Amino acid sequence: MHSAYRGVMRRTPLLLATAAASSALLLSGCGATATPAAAPVAVSPAAATEDAVPLADGLLPAEEFAPDAEVTPVTADQLSAALGAAGEHDPGAVTVTPDTCVTALEAARAALGDPADVQDAAGQVARSGFTASAELLTVGGPGDAVVSTLTDAVAACPTATVSTPMGDAVITFGTVTAPALGDAAAVVPVTATVTRQGGMQIGGSALLGVVQDGDRLLTLVAGAVATAPDAAAFDELLAAAAQHAADTLD
Repeated sequence: MHSAYRGVMRRTPLLLATAAASSALLLSGCGATATPAAAPVAVSPAAATEDAVPLADGLLPAEEFAPDAEVTPVTADQLSAALGAAGEHDPGAVTVTPDTCVTALEAARAALGDPADVQDAAGQVARSGFTASAELLTVGGPGDAVVSTLTDAVAACPTATVSTPMGDAVITFGTVTAPALGDAAAVVPVTATVTRQGGMQIGGSALLGVVQDGDRLLTLVAGAVATAPDAAAFDELLAAAAQHAADTLD
């Protein structure tokens, strides 16, 4: 077990914690379970004022998702838990290969700093059959470094294998695109094959999009089991989410 990776697992940066949280929400929506691997993070909503618009108002209206989607808000407590992990998690029980991915994780941690700097967060999950979408808005923290860090991490680690006592996952990242949204944006395709203890395999694909707009970060993930999300539809949804957040919160 690499000591550098253990340090990363104890203090995972915002980008990786957000991706882990979104993946967990998507997997739970598709009938699987996952536990993000990160140190607990306290997310304290910003103090309310008469003029302040709640961050949750910047999330997409439910009707923007699939017509039959069940859209569920994610509470502050759930977000705090999703951005961290159970206190009994043992980072020594998780390994990541190859070494270049361990190095990429450490570089991301150094670039993004402390996720506790996040000042406010709001999220929601939309489920429809074996597909799901997760949207997360955060304010504060190292939002202006997320897009470049994501791009660098994918370039350094296009494929990673994560081994845990529950099974192994092979995660592959596709080519990063940069839509003209906000101050900076990136979209990356993700495929994963999970082999659980006993040999049962589960495969799925997802699209991960991030948009940085000032000190606000939008993260949108769309995933499905045994099929790939519609890339054009995802790009439209990400653009709509970014525009709605800007119109509502700026």
